[in-house]
Parts: sequence; C-alpha cells; structure tokens
Amino acid sequence: MMTPNNNLSTLLLLTVVAIIVVVVVSSSPTAAAATPQRREDHYQILPSSDLLNRLLELATTYPNFCTLTTTQEWFGLPRAGESEDCPFDDIYAATKQSDATTTTTSAAASGVGCNNYVLIIQDKEAYPNDPDIQLDTNVSPSSPQPRNDESSEGWTLVPDVFLSGSVHGNERVGPTSLVEMSELLLESAACESLPRMKFQPGDDNSNNENDASGEPNQGKFTQDQWEQELSTAQTCRQSLTQKGIPSPLRQWLARLVSTRRTIIIPTANALGYSRNKREEGTIDPNRDFPFDIEQYHENECMQTIAGRSINELWRSHLFQIGLTFHGGMEVIGYEWGAPTYLNLDAPDALAQHEIASAYSRYSNGFPGHSPYDFGTMNDKVYYVRGGMEDWAFAGSWDPERVVQCTPTTYGGYPKEKTLYNNSTLRAFNMLIETSDRKEPKREDLGSRENPLISTSGRENGHVARNIRLALLAMDVVEPYVSIRGVEELMFEDDVVPTVNLKRSPTSYYDDAKLVWVPGSGEKKSSITSREITWTVGGAMTIDRTEIVYGLWDDLPTQLAESESGFFPSMETRNVIDAKFEFVQPSNVERGSSGGRSRWHADGTYPAEPEGGDTYAQIYNFDPVFKASIDIGNMPPGTTIAVFARAKVDKDWATAAANVGPANLGPASHIVNARTNPSYFASNAGKVIRGREYSWWYSDPITVLVGDPKEAEGWDINDTTASGLSHFSLSSNARGIVTAVHVNARFTGKAGWSDTLPRPAPRSGGGGDKTTPSRFSRASAALVVMLFIAILVFIRLVRRRRKHTYRQPVAVSADVEDGDNFDTSYRDDVENEGIGDLELKIT
Repeated sequence: MMTPNNNLSTLLLLTVVAIIVVVVVSSSPTAAAATPQRREDHYQILPSSDLLNRLLELATTYPNFCTLTTTQEWFGLPRAGESEDCPFDDIYAATKQSDATTTTTSAAASGVGCNNYVLIIQDKEAYPNDPDIQLDTNVSPSSPQPRNDESSEGWTLVPDVFLSGSVHGNERVGPTSLVEMSELLLESAACESLPRMKFQPGDDNSNNENDASGEPNQGKFTQDQWEQELSTAQTCRQSLTQKGIPSPLRQWLARLVSTRRTIIIPTANALGYSRNKREEGTIDPNRDFPFDIEQYHENECMQTIAGRSINELWRSHLFQIGLTFHGGMEVIGYEWGAPTYLNLDAPDALAQHEIASAYSRYSNGFPGHSPYDFGTMNDKVYYVRGGMEDWAFAGSWDPERVVQCTPTTYGGYPKEKTLYNNSTLRAFNMLIETSDRKEPKREDLGSRENPLISTSGRENGHVARNIRLALLAMDVVEPYVSIRGVEELMFEDDVVPTVNLKRSPTSYYDDAKLVWVPGSGEKKSSITSREITWTVGGAMTIDRTEIVYGLWDDLPTQLAESESGFFPSMETRNVIDAKFEFVQPSNVERGSSGGRSRWHADGTYPAEPEGGDTYAQIYNFDPVFKASIDIGNMPPGTTIAVFARAKVDKDWATAAANVGPANLGPASHIVNARTNPSYFASNAGKVIRGREYSWWYSDPITVLVGDPKEAEGWDINDTTASGLSHFSLSSNARGIVTAVHVNARFTGKAGWSDTLPRPAPRSGGGGDKTTPSRFSRASAALVVMLFIAILVFIRLVRRRRKHTYRQPVAVSADVEDGDNFDTSYRDDVENEGIGDLELKIT
C-alpha cells in the first residue's frame, strides 16, 4: 500500500520529469533525441510507482517511437484491487485528463484498483497507419486514420513481439529488465534517426522560420537549426558510446525498434506486483488460460484481469515470439509444459531448442550463477494446466485442448473471446525463470557497464542478462539481410528510423544508398569489379546467401507490392530471376554459400579476423559476406541495383521423432515463415507470409558507375583543399578513389561530390513522405499536464509542510573535453558540414 508520503514523492518525481521534458522538447524543433536521466551504475528492482514514472518518462521523451496505454483504456477491462491499491495511477489519469481529446479514455484511466500498463514500441513515422498508433493521443492530426488502401507502407507485415514482465507479482526481475531494455532501445532509435534529412536546408531557405506549431516552414530547417540537428546527433552518439553502445550496437537497437512491433506488459499482474504477492487476489494468473484444463472447469479460466489483459493483446496482434518472466529458479523453459504431452516433444522442437540455447549463451552467467539451463517445461520445471506458454503456442491448432471460458469474476467475460482463429496462437512464448530468489539482492542484478556485451563477470546480473535475452527475442522474430559496404567503404547507416523506403513514390530508388564508383574509363583499367559486403541476422543457420545485381531501368517503378507493401513484389522477383546476375560469397569454404549468425552455437561464420579497423573486426559479432560485382563493360552513367538475399534455418522444418501430437509438421509462425514459401497467417489485420523459394532480401543500394576523370583534381593528401572533412582511409591509402557514398547523412562540406553526376530521377519523383514531427504537439500536452501536476502538488504541500521529500534530479550525460567518436568505425561527426559525401580511397 502506498502511504501519503510515497504518493507525494511520486507526484514530485512526475513534476520534475515533466519540467525537464518540456524544457528539452520545447526548446527547439530539432531536439528529437533527448537524453534520459543519468541512472545509478547498478540496477535496482523498481516498485510499481517507479515503474510508472519510468514508463511516463519514456512515453513523453520518445513519442515518435512508443505509446503508453492501459488494457482498461484499450479493451475496456475492469481493474483488480481495492481503493487503497495503486494510488499512483492517479498520476497517469492526470496526464490523460490534460488532453481535451481524450475524454473517452481518461475516464478509463482512473478508478478503484490497478491499471495494467502496456508499452508499445514501434516506428510511428515509418508506419503512421498502423492502428496501434491511433492509441496515442499525441498522434499528429496529419496522420490519417488507417484505411484498407493504406497498408502499402507495410505495417500489416511488421512482426509482433510479446514481452511479459510479471504474471506472478512477487517475481520481480522481469518488469525492471523490460523497462531498462526499453530505454536502451528508444534512446538508440531516437539518436539514430538524426539527422533527419527531410529537414536539411537548401540554398534558398537560409532565413526560414518555424510555423505556429513549431514545425519548419516549407519542410526545411534554417541553417542554424540544421547545425543544431547535427550537433544533437553528435552528442547523443557520443553519450551512447560512453554507455557501452557504439555505432554497430546502436544501429542494431534502432533496427529492432524500426522493423518490429513490440508489445510490453511490464506487470500483467499489476495488483500482485503492487502488493508483492504471487496471485491476483486469490487466483494464480498462470493457471488461468484455456488450454489443457480439466473437463467441466470452464468457469475457472480467464478469471483474472492479468489473464484477460494478455488474452486481449494476443487477440489483437499476431505474435511470433514472446517471453514471460518469472522467478524461483534459473531456467529457460519451452514446450511442452502441459500434462497431456508429458514425455513427448513439441512440434518445432529443434527451433525451440536452438533459440533457448542462444538465450542462455547471450544472457550468460556471473559469479555464483551459471548460464541458464534450458529444456522443456515438463522436464525442467513442472507441468501445469491452464499455462500461458502452451496456450500461446498451440491454442490455434490444437482445439481439443482449448475451452471457451465462462468466468463469473469482475462481472464475467464473454466466452467468444476465448474462441480463436487458426492464426492467433502459434508463437514461441518461452518461460524465463530469472533467479532462484524471487527478488534478488541488488548486488546480483548487474551494472550498466557495456549492457549489450555478453560477459560472465560481476557486471552481469539478473537484470543485465535478461535485457540482452529480451533483445535477442526481438532480433530472431524475423530474418534480415543488410548490405554494409562497397569496397572498403562501410556505410554509416543501417536502417534509419522514421524512414520507410516503401513510401517513396518510386519505391526505394530515390532514397536507397547511392554509391559512386569509377568505371574502367578510356584506358580500360584492370580493376573491373567492386566488392560488396553484407550480413545476415535474425536467424541461426544461414543456408545460402548471395548478391544479385542488374540495371535499375529493368526494375518496375514500385519494388514492393502496391497494396500490401510486401517486399519484393512478384514483378520485382521475376525481373531479378530473369535479368540479374547472381554472385555467391567469395570468403566462405569452397562448395558452400552459407554461414552462421552471431547466435549460432558454433559461433559467427564467416568472421573477420580481429585487430583491424573495419566494422566487423572491431565489433566481431555478425557474419561478414563478401562478393564482387563486374562493372567492366558498363559505361559511365550506368545505375546498378544491388540486393543481397539469404535462405535461413531450413533445418527447423525437421520434425522430432517423438512429437506430440503424432505426425504433425511445423506448427509455429516462426518456423513456417522461414521454411514454407506458401505460408499465410492473418489476425487483426496483421499478416505473416512465406517467401518465394524462402529468400529474404535486403533493401537495395544503387551503384552509379562513373568516369575516373570525374575524380581528377581531388588531392587525397589535402582533404581541406578538397572540401572534405569526413572520410576514412584504407590501409594502403595512397591510390585512386574506389567508392563514394554520395547521399550519406554525415558528410563533408559541400564540394567535390557536387561535381559527380547523379542518376536521373524515375517517374513518380519525390522522396520518402514522412509525417511531421510530433514533438511540438507533445510539448503542448506536457505543459497542460505540468500545470495540473503543480496545482495538485501545491495542495499536498500545504497539507504536509512538516514532511521532507526526496526530489530526483535529472542530469544529462556530460560530454568531457577531448572525448571523440570511434574514428576507426566512421562515426566521427565532430566536423560535420551539410554536404552529402562519404568516400573511401585506396
């Protein structure tokens, strides 16, 4: 129960946070990467009130990448608890009441009992028509309500991830781990989104002013604003590097935000967590699901608000992977955990085993605690009836185990809400028993030092390792392929948050990475090929991967399907199959064209040798594939589209010998999506599709073949005279220019690149039409919220003048003199200008 002192402390914290956020966000339209408060080095278990404060801080600091709501607002569920439970929820209700547009939801945000909070992490600007975004009351009015013809941006295909922190209220590691993980994700995505190229000033708007809403007129910044944008980008990158998140890891976290839809319910059992009790009232929520329960006990499922909250989230999404955090032992459990299937293997047992094994390795152990043991719940834990894990895995394809619930608690629950279609419940939703002690000692939780590096030292701990484990779940939900460089030039970007290339009128062509390379010229140079570097993630085994390349002119204007946004479209694939060249990697064993991801039990392959200065050598995580494309017969001005593609995890389709039910093939979304080209699943507007021939494609890059004479006159020994201040040299850096990233975001001053020809625009014109920033609107809402909080604060202070309260103080990350970016991996933006050139020379 929360005392009046605690209630006032909570309100004080919210007030201070609101002041900080309003000042940071309102000060400039460019302040898109606000730095969170500096945290103590060692993690600590967060009580319910502190969890809410952290969630509110995330929602207000990163409104373009997350939404905070409750299952009461979203689904109309009642609250569990009495009048004395969760009084801090009034703070959340006050934030809703501060917005006149939320009258229908503000009533649902307050009342007797506990709110069940949900944090949705997604890229709102890249997918503005996703219905989940409409839950955000700060959503821009210019972002229309979703319509059937607006799925072309691809929101229906974004994979769903489910993360539950605490079904049992006295098992305390999960909620803190998920909130800390969320902060790392959101800070990285917001930073990686800068600088926002849609606001880059042109030559004719140096005196541009903001409009009344704080947005730049004509869609561009003034020169001063653009310089501030670059400075903010530099500062946030340096801050993250100091926290142990250098460029490749920041880019990885940003990819997870921008290409997944992650639904986090930190305390599903909100009442139990606030009381530090296992049950919700008197009922165990993890016996409350309609799977493999005893006959005639239909009134004994969906009795809890925790169970109903989870049920509603699964009914409204299409989850492929999930985690549910518990405590009391240290083990990772997967299917089966149901008594009907005791001593039997589940379908997709190999995939579950490999993923659980990767969870164990990446989370690792620390002194006194081994890496997690893993296996089936029936073997490693114990079987249960009505367990969430088995329900989420098999509720859609094993109907004989599923009942329609008819509970009487909380006024009942419609039984049709436990009637599921053939797609809703086919996920790997693994049990993570985080720690032997349900609330471990603080010294066993770990520290913030290098949070994404697997280690077995004291800096690791129960929170630290489960942050990494949850990130791995987000990664493996869907495979991806990414081109990382041309020649020795490594791209400074991977996925850029807020940018969706499908939304360009010419679908990728305008906004894909553009690299100028010299052709053979009149003298027919002996160098007629250019090396492409790429990687594959989100998988275990890379069965086959290759580069495909050909002429942009042969491709259709739209590379993705016009209705669904599925990439690449059948028309695009047909052109690739008929007209493009295929090149297998040159740095793998003869007879092989595959490798292993960073998560594979046998380690990354192919891996770059350590000790060099390339991306892969410094951050030796992902496999690095290399192949060369032939440009010898291509005249200057030729524009080449280059894709990388991969097939992965085909062995997951192998059935276990002792599978139950007998003779059943792949049952889960995650296995079928990789191994069944004709697979199709749909729920609540979300879709999972198999891939033709099981290929997963990268976004394309454009290689523009140039005339070597175009580079004449550039003095590689005098970069200042060339107008260039941002570049990297290869180890034998006294030769000809071999690659120039023409449209890089962090670039040298305008100069040499202006002389390079650019490909002609394709029909359609324009670039990515991203939605306006919402920071100015969020600021207005926060001002109102702050005013209400101050009034309540003054009233409470008058009542309790004799009490002394601790007020948290937000401290932004210090940037010490002399701190620099890691220049070996091209992240030095200290001297950035506003040009558009990045290059590599040999």
